[in-house]
Amino acid sequence: MALEFNKLVDQLLKLRRMLDELDFDRSSRLQVALERFFAATDLDLIHERIRLTRQPEISGYRGAAPLDPPYDEIICQTFPAPACPPGATIIAADGSQVYPNEQTPLPYYLLNTGLFVYHHGAERTPEQITLPRLFFHPDHVRDAGGRVVSHRTIDAQRTVSEMHELARLAWELRGEARPLLALYDNHLLFWVTSEVGNHLELTRSYHAALVHLHDAGAILAGYVDNPMRSRVVIRLLHLLSIPDEELLHADMSVSPELEGLKDIHLFDVVLEPGERSALMVQNSPRNLQYKKRGDSYEIAFFYLKVSSGYRDSIVRVDIPMWVARDKQKVDELHALLVTQCQMQGRNPYPYALTRADELAFVSSKDKAKLDEMIGLELRSKGIEPRYFSAKTWGKELARSTRRQHEL
Repeated sequence: MALEFNKLVDQLLKLRRMLDELDFDRSSRLQVALERFFAATDLDLIHERIRLTRQPEISGYRGAAPLDPPYDEIICQTFPAPACPPGATIIAADGSQVYPNEQTPLPYYLLNTGLFVYHHGAERTPEQITLPRLFFHPDHVRDAGGRVVSHRTIDAQRTVSEMHELARLAWELRGEARPLLALYDNHLLFWVTSEVGNHLELTRSYHAALVHLHDAGAILAGYVDNPMRSRVVIRLLHLLSIPDEELLHADMSVSPELEGLKDIHLFDVVLEPGERSALMVQNSPRNLQYKKRGDSYEIAFFYLKVSSGYRDSIVRVDIPMWVARDKQKVDELHALLVTQCQMQGRNPYPYALTRADELAFVSSKDKAKLDEMIGLELRSKGIEPRYFSAKTWGKELARSTRRQHEL
């Protein structure tokens, strides 16, 4: 039975009245943010304020901070796109997964990593690699309590697998044209809790991949296409407005005059197409743990306005400190990202990451085919591959477009 939309009319009218009452106008709050942003020119003052927040008596600040001298940049400074290097090797990695079905006699899950190599400035055919891995042994599919592993655990394994394959390929291609750019489609600040199976091993493995990329001399970048939740720069602007005498007891979140603002709202006004923001780091216990593993592995970031000529987009780019402290590497990354985002017509997104996503994607038809192949193996041993409860069977009958017949 189809959804009865006529029964939603009154509820939609209530939604309309609610929209009339809500304040969607950010102009006054954005003006306050812009005034504070362009006034943030004194790096010594900002460093001192950040130092105070790191005292044991003050906690809770999770906003942005400048890089340590001499690598720091004025917070309100913007940087136009540099000239693009004539040649480069760009590696992009992405992944997907098929989660296990507990209602089958042999639960399994699949991780599929897609790798795409683009030879910028050279007339060479790009390289495409897919690496599907099937997990079916009970030691891999079930945890210590005998339960099927959680989606969160599988997601963490997929992330580590992507970073490992990216590092492996970067090492293999370290003799190719430089710069060697390694693109990953997500934040670089990977973190797993104890709820995830083998969380310590996964964390060590992820950091080992970062070290491998560093050794390969790669410019690693985590590309965040839609950083809608990020408010770290807005929090910094709030921090700078708190008087010193109130800092000890101040709310470190966001003041009412900046409420509802996100970093993308600020940088959509501040940045012109192709420009990046100043380099910053996020002040957080997680990032501190990365720094403790080595100064080169603290995660920095910048915002970038990419453009296809038809549409602009604010993105966040995460980079490890071994990249952030090398101006040439930052300039090469900046220029190559701007160029990559101009290659797909109206869609301002890196071409190499788009291709990696296509390689990694597992369609519903692919999953059905894999289920069929596994089912054949089970049936060869006299095991029925699918179990239908009465409820599930009823749903199949009700929702199927095919009429059921029995002899």
